[in-house]
Amino acid sequence: MGLLREQETKYLQEALEEMRTRTPRLLNYRLPAEWEPHVATWIAWPKNIDTFPEKILPKVEETYCNIVEALRKDERVKIMVDNEDWDSIVENILNMHGVETKGVEFYHIKTRDVWVRDYGPTFIISPEKKLGGVKWIFNAWGGKYPDLAEDNNAGIKLLLLSGAEVFRSDTVFEGGAIETDGGGLAIITEESMLNDNRNPGLTREKAESILRDYLGIEEFLWLERGLIGDDTDGHIDVFCRFVTNNKLLLVWDGRHNVPNKVIMSENKEKIEAWIKKSNREIDLYFLPLPLGVEVLGVKVPATYANFYISNRHILVPVFDVREDEEAINIIQDLVSDKEIIPINCRELFYGLGGIHCVTLQEPMHK
Repeated sequence: MGLLREQETKYLQEALEEMRTRTPRLLNYRLPAEWEPHVATWIAWPKNIDTFPEKILPKVEETYCNIVEALRKDERVKIMVDNEDWDSIVENILNMHGVETKGVEFYHIKTRDVWVRDYGPTFIISPEKKLGGVKWIFNAWGGKYPDLAEDNNAGIKLLLLSGAEVFRSDTVFEGGAIETDGGGLAIITEESMLNDNRNPGLTREKAESILRDYLGIEEFLWLERGLIGDDTDGHIDVFCRFVTNNKLLLVWDGRHNVPNKVIMSENKEKIEAWIKKSNREIDLYFLPLPLGVEVLGVKVPATYANFYISNRHILVPVFDVREDEEAINIIQDLVSDKEIIPINCRELFYGLGGIHCVTLQEPMHK
């Protein structure tokens, strides 16, 4: 009996060690680019009146309806709602705005808020098109919003319902903190990943090792910080985005009266220097900042870089300001094979996030 228990204990220890050392990299998983084919896009329906007060919640719902309508013709839209009652509520809102529910699926996952990009898993793909997902720890952007940290559980449930192979990491990280070309290059900020409010004592070297093991990243472009006004501590999806594997968009505005001028110039110089030293042929293009965007008397951190790339379209946030047309034209000129769909996001950005923050792509898989 004692020998049997020893064997069971040894077997359990070996199994746990295998789980600990079994990383996506060993199985040849990689982080795909956003423009690679999707099966679906995940969103969480808005309902938190602390984030979106009742006065603007209907406008945020309208924005969501526009997002669903833009996506559902390209790919499935998987909407997270708390329960069956919410199925009917959301269906009625969609119908009221003229949005058909064909291609829309409801998943009963309780959420506190809408920021699925950050609390959801990071989906990865194998050479055989097998789907994997990395579930990081979500601590609500360094503990700024303790009640929203509960959405870490929503991210776990989403991953399980997706059917992906599950990989768990004890690193605090968010999906909006990384940008990739799909070919092994990642752009991230020190302000976010190396912040002591997430991973105390984490070094660049250790961070790179983690992203290498879990996402298949091989090359890193580190920037120091993101834009002022971004409560996520420098998320890259606010100001620096790939639209193809060799076309990179950066928020940089040369006008003398724009905020973040010093930070934008720092990032521009670092990216240009990195490209010059690297072996990658990357062309850098610039997006303006939308100025003077206010909601309920509050200036919101509006940005055009928080767009979302679906199978056939690019959903670009707009704000009813003069810079809208310029931003749309810049993006359209770079990506001629996808149609630009402008989505008014003034009220959505009152919650300090945009289209990219509230969407999560599920890559095409077997």
